[in-house]
Amino acid sequence: MTLRRIIGKRVVEVSDAEFNDLSARHSGGVVLDVGTGDGKHAHHLARGRPDQLVIGLDATKDNMRRMATKAAANPAKGGLPNLLYLWAAAERLPEALSEIRELHILMPWGSLLRGVLGSDPVILEGLARACAPDASFLITLNLHAWRPAVPEVGDHPEPTGESAFTDLAPVLDRAGWRLDEAKYLDAEEIAALSTSWTRRLNSARDQLDVLALTGVVNVSSPVLPPARSHRHASASSSAAEPRRVPGSCGTQTAQAAL
Repeated sequence: MTLRRIIGKRVVEVSDAEFNDLSARHSGGVVLDVGTGDGKHAHHLARGRPDQLVIGLDATKDNMRRMATKAAANPAKGGLPNLLYLWAAAERLPEALSEIRELHILMPWGSLLRGVLGSDPVILEGLARACAPDASFLITLNLHAWRPAVPEVGDHPEPTGESAFTDLAPVLDRAGWRLDEAKYLDAEEIAALSTSWTRRLNSARDQLDVLALTGVVNVSSPVLPPARSHRHASASSSAAEPRRVPGSCGTQTAQAAL
């Protein structure tokens, strides 16, 4: 499948050679934000990480148009040459997307949520094929999707910091993903995600509960995974505990990393 880049109202095809050349110019590798929506999280990442090529990918092209226009502008006028918005479904990733070093799936919905929960293994398997060895991942789950349960969650119970390792970790493992940590995000960490979706959800309720999952895709060495880590505190907790996050930053607070 050809790479289809969104630039304002235009859809521009990007050849594999053009994409490979662009990737090679960024020493920090490629970050893929799957289900990017309006693309604000991807824009936030690209602005703070000029050495990385950040890609916002979504199956709905219209939502990305505004941020894609900003990204394609002249850098002197706020454009970000290290940011692309691509029109594609997570179930059918373009073959040119490969060697992804960092993968973000924030507040998934619809088919993407079904995929993360294991109801559609094609999604997790396809994303793993697009990742480099030892790529890091961040998944954030909107727990209000279980309150009451939306059709996409099916029979899957609401995950917790503990149950993520008994229920979700095996699903992820079968697709080549290793879950290292599951924790609730506090209000500051949720705000640091910089997504319109979390802002809309937060404005509609007194407390927004989000569970963050982090780990590694395509583990290259058969070493024992880190000790399981989870936090019982709710998303409204004011404690900003350090956590392991995707990327080369190591262990740091969510706000500093995101």
